[in-house]
Amino acid sequence: MMASGTATLLRRINTHWKNASFILPSSCRSFHTGEPVSTDILQGRWVSSHQYQQLDLEENFASSKLVLDELPPKEAKVVVCGGGMVGTSVLYHLAMLGWGKDVVMLEQGRIGGASSWRGSGFLGGVKLTGPEMKILCKSKALAKELSDAGHDTGWKQCGGLHLARTRDRITHFRKMRAIAEANGTECYILSPEETAKKCDIINTSDLVGSFWVPNDGVCDPYKLTFTLLKLALEQGAHVVDECHLSRILVQNERVVAVETSKGMIECDYIVNTGGLWARNIGQMSEPQVKVPVHPAEHYFLYTQKLDGIDPMMPALRDPDGNIYIREFNEGFLCGGFEKWAKPSFEKELPGPLQDRELLEDWDHFFVMLKEMLFRVPVMKKAVLGCLYNTSCAFSADHRWILGMVPELTNYFVVGGLRSGGSSAAGGIGSMIAEWIVSGTPNMDAYDLDILRFLPAHNNGRFLLDRVREVPGIHYSIAYPFSDFTTGRCLRMSPIFPRLKAAGAVFGQVMGYERPSYFTHRSDGDSADYESTFNNEASIPFQIATTKTWTKPQWFDHAAKEYAACREGVALLDYSSFAKFDVWSKGNEVVQALQYLCSNDLDIPVGNIIHTGMQNSYGGYENDCSLARTAPNHYMMIAPSIQQTRCSTWLKRNLPSDGSVVMSDVTSMYTAICLMGPLARNVLSELTDEDLSPKAFPFFSFKEMDVGLANGIRAMNITHTGELGWVLYIPNEYAVHVYENLVSVGKNYNMLHAGYYAMRSLRIEKFYAFWGQDLDSTTTPLECGRGFRVKLNKDIDFIGREALEQQKKEGVKRLYVHLQLEDHNPEVDPWAWGGEPIYRDGVFVGVTTTTGYGFTLNNLICLGFVRNYDKNGNMDYVTPEYIMAGDYEVDIAGVRYSASVSLRSPSLPSKFPEPQGNRYLATQT
Repeated sequence: MMASGTATLLRRINTHWKNASFILPSSCRSFHTGEPVSTDILQGRWVSSHQYQQLDLEENFASSKLVLDELPPKEAKVVVCGGGMVGTSVLYHLAMLGWGKDVVMLEQGRIGGASSWRGSGFLGGVKLTGPEMKILCKSKALAKELSDAGHDTGWKQCGGLHLARTRDRITHFRKMRAIAEANGTECYILSPEETAKKCDIINTSDLVGSFWVPNDGVCDPYKLTFTLLKLALEQGAHVVDECHLSRILVQNERVVAVETSKGMIECDYIVNTGGLWARNIGQMSEPQVKVPVHPAEHYFLYTQKLDGIDPMMPALRDPDGNIYIREFNEGFLCGGFEKWAKPSFEKELPGPLQDRELLEDWDHFFVMLKEMLFRVPVMKKAVLGCLYNTSCAFSADHRWILGMVPELTNYFVVGGLRSGGSSAAGGIGSMIAEWIVSGTPNMDAYDLDILRFLPAHNNGRFLLDRVREVPGIHYSIAYPFSDFTTGRCLRMSPIFPRLKAAGAVFGQVMGYERPSYFTHRSDGDSADYESTFNNEASIPFQIATTKTWTKPQWFDHAAKEYAACREGVALLDYSSFAKFDVWSKGNEVVQALQYLCSNDLDIPVGNIIHTGMQNSYGGYENDCSLARTAPNHYMMIAPSIQQTRCSTWLKRNLPSDGSVVMSDVTSMYTAICLMGPLARNVLSELTDEDLSPKAFPFFSFKEMDVGLANGIRAMNITHTGELGWVLYIPNEYAVHVYENLVSVGKNYNMLHAGYYAMRSLRIEKFYAFWGQDLDSTTTPLECGRGFRVKLNKDIDFIGREALEQQKKEGVKRLYVHLQLEDHNPEVDPWAWGGEPIYRDGVFVGVTTTTGYGFTLNNLICLGFVRNYDKNGNMDYVTPEYIMAGDYEVDIAGVRYSASVSLRSPSLPSKFPEPQGNRYLATQT
């Protein structure tokens, strides 16, 4: 008798496609029982998976006459651990840079195994984020160049067709088109009728349009990887398969050798491209390297040949259906990224690579199968060849992981490719190879860098929880401030329950729950906190979402909080900020920080200074505030996302003799900011300290008592330009201080405020933030911070020579403040960052951060403007050049005029009163 689960599956298929001749293979198994389905019932037949690869995989590889090493060399400059697509790309690019004979790639299974070189083969170069777009474009260019040179990569320029079922998806595509066109990529938004002409086999009945990129295409992932391997071997590269890695030897924070089943290899660098096994490989060294990836099931469906399929049919992506479809061997290759995925290998990873394949789960795949047959009805006539259930590694935040790890100085990692090895491997391999050879990456990709993670992200149970959600992010609409629902409430300040009870709606940064905004009571006054706190356990945890491209639903909440910050008093939780203590016995800490920082750190005790930490090119490696708490002690405050990056930079650049000590104290202090003109009134009722401007001026520090608590580190700085203090409170006193502030704050109508209000304040005042406006390629001279650089003093620091040279020659981009002039925030799509900026009709840059300025009654866009000559090369930029142009910002295909400034605007002390949902300007 047929298993009940399989019977259900067949009934579901028959219900949807009564007249279909769609045939399932006899290898189909029931999810419920795991038992094979009867061949007689399905009327299917087993078809070897080899028939659905353009190469006969291992048999073809065996006959290719490519010679691999029986044993690895005893020494190598670089050891690449993992022989998949990415590892092979790194090997190839290192070989092309002249390191071929000094590089060895190790593979635990057989080189050429199907699952290690399998992928969709999609090659496209349009993304909303710059680094990903550059990497994808390089991958596509590599496949095309190799094909043009006569190598068989399976490259076909068939075009990429992205389908949209909703208006929001079309807006997403319009934003993609805007940035792609600005960078010279040909692309179009098509109507449903035009879409049908591009691919006449798809059902367009439910579409509102599509996004067409004619120069995109596909490759055969196996052929492409085979070609890269062949060319690397020709350059003398070493490749050893069936070689198991057992230990990575470390001395003085550097890898010195790797121990394998075939011998020891001394090396100068290691690249972890282990895919599923990348996290395990990280655990083979001491200290352990943390690579936060977890495997999840991913499905590839191949069909047999089907008459009438155009070999040049576009590569289809239907993100609203979570599927992709392309022509492959005169049939179809299909796959998808379901909304909720199934983790794989929850207990233990497999050994040989061949064990990576999992049992097919047709019940789970049914949702995607349904979408495929709806989108391409002709597929109902196809005979299925094989459904692969292949485990793929996904990172904790869905983005790729690459770069030098924080634990060791010669250890690189590439992971979390989410089954997209063929689309990204070429570009990533090039980037890592150039980074190793030159010592510097060829672009800043901080949002892909492994330094964006904390050790907490490597927790196995956290990864297991998160990986269920991660694959579904791949095809989701990239709404602003997108966040996860899994892996939440990981890092929380002691006042988190109080904030939750006060109506906080949370976003997550570096695993920290940070209030984005608060759902304030309609009367606008302070809540009855005591009664609320008594029931705080029953208050639901709220996650902030912004599922719109237009005016967000939290606008009015942020407006109230902004008003409190500017005209009254507000309480904000700054606990997620990265915090470090740096000290020494003598004057060593001052000397060390003078060398690390571009500003003059030899300030009086009790003062605070803002400074950058530059790299040798003058770019920002860190942007922070330093309070001198004692002659030989500083407290450093850095952006939340820089916690790992900052600690790594300090560790690698402080004296190696241990004379200067650095301690990450982020988790030791709860940071509460009191902001607004009434902040002094509130705080003065809880401390005996003189808070007058003369006794406690702006940018100064004091340790003081608040309420019954002592040892509070108080800084007269808000990071937004408003009046106020940030109190760094030892955690054991946090709830006491918070409740006292709230109690006193009632008398002043104090409101809680969140990140969105803070963001509006700093954007309106033209404050740049690291990771949003600044990165490792941005210099202080380019963003108007030259006054913070001690070039007028005879004090050496990292990056000084580069900045002196730039000051002499000039800059090639400048940071600008743009106010949109003809934009209606009530009905028009908003700028959310990444929009093209045009000067006199010519593309000159992109917005970095944007936000609504409640005092200026306008959308504000910050970004960098460049000057391109007639050949497309960057020329020098002057303030006169900036101010002489007419500017526009392209928001989803519509250009809005904008006024430009190089200075922070003069804001009135009072901002306009709300009228309806608009804030109308008033004279002051």
